[in-house]
Amino acid sequence: MSREHIVKKFFFSFCISLMLVPLPVRAADDNLDNIFSPMIEQMMDENNVQGFVFSVVSKDDVLFKKTFGIKNMYTKEPETNESLFHMASITKTFVGTALMQLQEVGKLNVDEPVVNVLPYFVMVDGRYKDLTIREFASHISGMPDFDSDPWHNPQYDEEALERFVRNFISQKFLTHDPGTTYQYCNTGYELLGDVIAKASGISFEDYVRENIFIPAGMVNSTLLLQEADMTNLNSLHELKDGELHVADIYPYNRMHGPSSTLISNIDDMARWVQLNLNGGTLDGNRVLKKETLDAMWEPALGQFDNVGFSWHRRMQNGHLTIYHGGNDGFKSYIIMIPDLDIGFVMMSNTDTQPYHEFAQEIADKLIEYRGN
Repeated sequence: MSREHIVKKFFFSFCISLMLVPLPVRAADDNLDNIFSPMIEQMMDENNVQGFVFSVVSKDDVLFKKTFGIKNMYTKEPETNESLFHMASITKTFVGTALMQLQEVGKLNVDEPVVNVLPYFVMVDGRYKDLTIREFASHISGMPDFDSDPWHNPQYDEEALERFVRNFISQKFLTHDPGTTYQYCNTGYELLGDVIAKASGISFEDYVRENIFIPAGMVNSTLLLQEADMTNLNSLHELKDGELHVADIYPYNRMHGPSSTLISNIDDMARWVQLNLNGGTLDGNRVLKKETLDAMWEPALGQFDNVGFSWHRRMQNGHLTIYHGGNDGFKSYIIMIPDLDIGFVMMSNTDTQPYHEFAQEIADKLIEYRGN
């Protein structure tokens, strides 16, 4: 780790020690334990899931939190509240928040063309000149996604994002007219990460650390693998030739930081869910204005009901749910039900864990629980 990173990490820890006020955490709700523990244990047993952590929160309380299983199938270390997971695409919700922060202070306009912030951005498809930040953030730009494995040959330097945009995105054609079709796209989020860097004048990772992690009290979260506490890092378990193994590659590459590389634990992610349920504020620290956050949850361009600005939307049992998942072998999911003031986060270290369907089952149970 470089001297610069050591200094930044010390400063980060010092700031947290000064401003972090612990959230009230009551004893685990017996009803939630009875609802979810058997459900999770059955899912793990049926799918050979090695480690899983789970928390249910309201805007100002942790209602339930529990860890299950082990971090590594060989060492048998148990999961704890400090266990770190690769959060994969949940990282994108921090990108969306960062962009909206920069709009709030007048450093960019999310409805302006990306080239206004990144003059070097070009594509062989001439329509690139009019592509807006909002279109990328809502997956309606028409940009195609990766066509290769992003985790081999990882890059670690600060210039990785701009290099990716120049060397990869520049060669692409759009697959749809901008603003006409929803098409999930990791590639566009790498571009947005460099928008954040250029608009703020610091690296994407430093911006998120200083403007989101610190005020949110997310003391154990990082976007840089080299800054993670390796003693708490989970191993990824993957199915290979019909048997479960520990993966030989950790999913990290700095050129894909904005789409994928958040590393966090259950306590920090519970704080992230609470901050969002609480209108962008936690422990008296405002990360976003409530009206800005509300706008992020509205249908993109007023017509794409399934997606807002970096968050996804779905009606479930008569309630609007705001959600995002992450799946790079590690599985993670956040679902919030704003009108019921409840949400959850789950994280797993095994690629055989059911993904969307299991998260929706949990949401169904939470809606039933909150309605009683």
